[in-house]
Amino acid sequence: MRSVHSTVTLPVDTERAYYAWTAGWDLWFARTDSVRGRPQVGAPFYFDVEAPAANGGVPTRHPHYGRFLELVPFERMRCTWVTGPSGTGGAETMVTVHFQALADGHTHCTLHHDGFATDEACDRHAAAWPLVLAAQARRLAALPAHDWERRLTESQPYGRNRSVPDASFIPTRSYPDLDAAVDWLVTVLGCTERLRVPGERVQLTLGDGAVVAVAWNPSTMPASGGRPPATLVVRVANVDRAWSLALTHGATALSPPTTMPDGERQATVRDPAGHAWMLTQTVRDVDPAQWGGILLRDERG
Repeated sequence: MRSVHSTVTLPVDTERAYYAWTAGWDLWFARTDSVRGRPQVGAPFYFDVEAPAANGGVPTRHPHYGRFLELVPFERMRCTWVTGPSGTGGAETMVTVHFQALADGHTHCTLHHDGFATDEACDRHAAAWPLVLAAQARRLAALPAHDWERRLTESQPYGRNRSVPDASFIPTRSYPDLDAAVDWLVTVLGCTERLRVPGERVQLTLGDGAVVAVAWNPSTMPASGGRPPATLVVRVANVDRAWSLALTHGATALSPPTTMPDGERQATVRDPAGHAWMLTQTVRDVDPAQWGGILLRDERG
């Protein structure tokens, strides 16, 4: 297989390095205002790179296209990568970048670029990537701290995952008779079954909302305050950042950020009033069959 391997040490932490490779293309590589798309699993992106022209002429524009395949915050980014005749030659290639935190707060990045259609395209990128990465390190180091903070706090929507309903807030309710509860939700509220894990839980949708009904055994998990256990799931762009922010503002940790088999990275906190919240971020699109779910209806087609 034709592939390129390159490394660089970036003078920023893993959060900033990850951002640069998923949303901040214009900080180090892309032409300002040319970036299109958001860092969502399955979502496309586009940007231009400009090469200066000789004698002050019009710069040459090099379009870059791709689609995010895997996003693991601060750890790994994987995407497709398509450029023109002087790049991949229109062939769809694959770029994977791993981020490793260093003791001094910097980040060691390892880049793998695979799937070139020709030896010439592979050779071009083998020569270009070390130069591009060196320029990346210089440009990220020069970005003022206040610009970094502004960038990192910008809102980013969640990505697509077949294992999760397409809703921002997902209440989870517990029932001693799961089948009876689902029948009630369908008959009375008009919900539609979306995904079923036999004997464990059922995802249902209603309009642009969703609810999860979970099997509950009162003898092993007593009711709290006279009511069955309940949690509100909220989808976020960056679960590690949301988790840290919640703890800073008085929340109690119930479970730390953990990447789950269903493609979600999740953490649970209890807010100052005592309510439980599950924060979840999509890191990849997973077929529910891979973890025991039965997808009955995908609202996104």
